[in-house]
Amino acid sequence: MLREHYLLSDEPFATYASYVGAVGAHVVAKARSMGREATLAALRASGLRGHGGAGFPTGIKWSTIHGHPCATRFVVCNAAEGEPGTFKDRYLLRNNPYATLEGMLVAAHVVGARQVYFAAKASFARELDRVRCAVEELRHAGVLGTIDVHVVAGPDEYLYGEEKALLEVVEGNEPLPREPHYPPYERGLFATPTSPNPALVNNVQTFAHVASIVRLGAASFRELGTADTTGTILFTVSGDVARPGVYELPAGVSLATLFNEVAGGPFPGRKFRAALAGVSAAVIPADRFDVAADFGSLSRAGSGLGSAGFVLIDDSRSMPRVAQAVARFLFVESCEQCSACKHGLGNASRALDELFVPGKPDRACVDRALGGARSAPQGNRCYLPVQGAVVVPSLIHGYEREYAPARAPERAATEPWLIPVMVDFDEATRTFSYDLEQPHKMPNWTYGAPAKPTAPPHAGAAV
Repeated sequence: MLREHYLLSDEPFATYASYVGAVGAHVVAKARSMGREATLAALRASGLRGHGGAGFPTGIKWSTIHGHPCATRFVVCNAAEGEPGTFKDRYLLRNNPYATLEGMLVAAHVVGARQVYFAAKASFARELDRVRCAVEELRHAGVLGTIDVHVVAGPDEYLYGEEKALLEVVEGNEPLPREPHYPPYERGLFATPTSPNPALVNNVQTFAHVASIVRLGAASFRELGTADTTGTILFTVSGDVARPGVYELPAGVSLATLFNEVAGGPFPGRKFRAALAGVSAAVIPADRFDVAADFGSLSRAGSGLGSAGFVLIDDSRSMPRVAQAVARFLFVESCEQCSACKHGLGNASRALDELFVPGKPDRACVDRALGGARSAPQGNRCYLPVQGAVVVPSLIHGYEREYAPARAPERAATEPWLIPVMVDFDEATRTFSYDLEQPHKMPNWTYGAPAKPTAPPHAGAAV
């Protein structure tokens, strides 16, 4: 069963025929019969925002490409999900790849694109196989028409998920973000000096929502969620929580309800200390969990919704260890095109490492970590250094006492915290597995041999 405007069914759709039987309409055909302007108007009226992290209004983004003077346009689905603590796009593709593909084809119709690209990491083998099979089903059903659908398998680097870097990978290059004055709607795919070829880039969940908006209308979509963030959200909840998983709920549910009721609350005898919204926003302390989970409310609360992946941290964890892991992840995954980013985040990472070395001056280490993180965003091509400048200071200022010199022996005795880069989700046991090689990834994107056994993953993770 699939509820109106929801993306996840009770059971995964095995075939395109079973999907159409459940939803009751051929969305692509309906969009083509509606016409481009009417379809675009419905999308704008729906209030749909992008679910890749930034929350940009989808209708405005589509309008930019729709009205572009260049006749050669592309549609690209960003499925290179890599934000720590996030598994929603892969879960959706396993359950229902058809809605996403329909949304991509609707987009191609609206913006006048003849070619669409689906780009994911090569390590997402299960999802890539599901999408390739679904594309063939749509081809045989005559849904594709004259549209060419390309499936691209790319690298595992975090920056592959940055939309300009993703376009570089589609073109056969490394995942290195372009200059900020070359957004996809100005320089898209295979551009030439006389043809910028703008590209419409949205993520998996955003395209999937488009299908239900075309099928059922904008008004009913707006009845779900909030005025700020309409529709449903796919939440990934992991870390120190009783029932980790991917949950679809209307936008605006409180974090307290999501964490304590839907995801089962903390483990017996433990209390939540905080939640990380990936590594793209400030940490959320437990005393602020009453906030509504939508873009505006979380922004006003000093954090962000991001890709709606929340990692719970309980009172058994060391917050300096969390800061250490987050700073190192951002330092390692930065691409070194912007020297201030690599240098600043490197300083922050090394300074936090020194907090766990006996005899080091604690306050000096903390000050260097803060200075390094805050200096990272200078002429940056992407958002990564801004993330570091936000999330690292929040993990320090919110838990100052744990960084005090008097806490040094206690701090040094704690185990490293594993950054939750998600590899898989076992629905039967409700456990996520994490990338155990990530702590050994080097700043040049190679891997060093582990000096000692990897620290235990978070409770609830499968090794």
